[in-house]
Amino acid sequence: MLKVLNKIIKIGDRVYVSLAIVLMMILIISVSAGIVARYFFRAPFIWTEELVTMLFIWISFLAAAVAAARGKLVVVDVFVVKMSPSVQKVIGIILDLLAMIFLAMVIIGSIRLLPRMFVATTVALNVPRVIYYIPVFVSSVLIFLTQLESLIRRFNPQAEKSELEEAST
Repeated sequence: MLKVLNKIIKIGDRVYVSLAIVLMMILIISVSAGIVARYFFRAPFIWTEELVTMLFIWISFLAAAVAAARGKLVVVDVFVVKMSPSVQKVIGIILDLLAMIFLAMVIIGSIRLLPRMFVATTVALNVPRVIYYIPVFVSSVLIFLTQLESLIRRFNPQAEKSELEEAST
């Protein structure tokens, strides 16, 4: 199970990074086009601010999910590192469970909210507002899977060793 979960997280990581790169390119192009239109042609585009806001939201949530998948989220562990390994393990399990509960609530809330947001549209682009809320759901799913993997590894530290041995053979 851990192998499959790890593979899903790695695929999600690659997809999210690729999507974030494409969105960043679109963001740069639209901002540049807005600048050119405003300062050189004195005719600003009305849609650039809305598009850039939407893209920034997407990129931010995708980046958070990628950081979680890569284990690069900021962690304040000043007190935890001073405790015994067994206490650190218990604290890690509690934190993983709390994070998973929170993420499950976000995912469930997103599932309930997303259908309602198809009705409302944005002002300038006239696209469904659901586009602003999808990245919350998408990133929460990958972070949840990352936390689940972390929890499984805490309960079964031998799984990581056996995976490394299988990969080397």
